[in-house]
Amino acid sequence: MLTLRRVQRGAMNNGIVAAVVLASWAIGPGALGAARPAKTAIVTTARTMLDAYAAGDRAAVQASLDREIHVYGSDRQEVASTPAGFMALYDTDQRLWRGGASFGPMQNVSLVSDGRLAGLFFDREFTVGGRGTLVRFATVWRREKAGWKLVQSANVAPTAGQSGAELLGATRK
Repeated sequence: MLTLRRVQRGAMNNGIVAAVVLASWAIGPGALGAARPAKTAIVTTARTMLDAYAAGDRAAVQASLDREIHVYGSDRQEVASTPAGFMALYDTDQRLWRGGASFGPMQNVSLVSDGRLAGLFFDREFTVGGRGTLVRFATVWRREKAGWKLVQSANVAPTAGQSGAELLGATRK
């Protein structure tokens, strides 16, 4: 049974590992340079997977998951470390959204890839029930024989007006 302390420790360790891996990709030989077909494929795969998630296409979502999937949702309780755990989160979202969810175009896309692993960060406007909010995604993908599979994902709904500079400016007034 997972305790909150173990989950927090695991989240911190996974975050540190992800940061180190992504930083090493950024200075690697494939970090900069012209877009290659593989990079386009990762972005297309991520967009298609999220569109399928919002549309309730269970088979398409399951097909995009790596067997070592690990996700952090926007709520602190939304943590899954298996495909079955991920699909339980998916099932809850589908019941909540009742088929009325959609994602807008990708914005602020940052992609770093080297070989079989890729880090893809992006924002997408999420709409459900006529209300929209920006969602920021940080994802890691692994290339397999069947294509790119989602290995790690974390998402948040970023705040507005709460940056350190804005908060410091607000306290000085």
